[in-house]
Amino acid sequence: MKDILRSDNGFTLLEVMIAFAILSLSLIVLLSLRNSSIRVVELSDRITTATLLAKAKMEEPRSVSIGESEGEFEGDAFKGYKWKRVISTTPFVFIKEVVVVVTWDEGKREVRLVAYE
Repeated sequence: MKDILRSDNGFTLLEVMIAFAILSLSLIVLLSLRNSSIRVVELSDRITTATLLAKAKMEEPRSVSIGESEGEFEGDAFKGYKWKRVISTTPFVFIKEVVVVVTWDEGKREVRLVAYE
């Protein structure tokens, strides 16, 4: 009867170990989510930069001659970004297709803009 009325106010070692295991798994999941969100933000920043660079290259004054040209962007902020512009004919004689491609990460990723003039 004495054992039934006895109440322990503490936790057992097993309960503490299970609580630490759950806590550590939760922290691992949260840290991996944080790291993946940082990678997504960095990629979206790169895509935005490449899109703006492609738009600027598309709007540069150029000759209307058919052909392609390529190069790199000036400035340390745009290091690693390369561009390629292709001007080609269309079935309509007076309309030209202009394609600007901006690549980064050694050409693994790209943004492509197409316009008709």
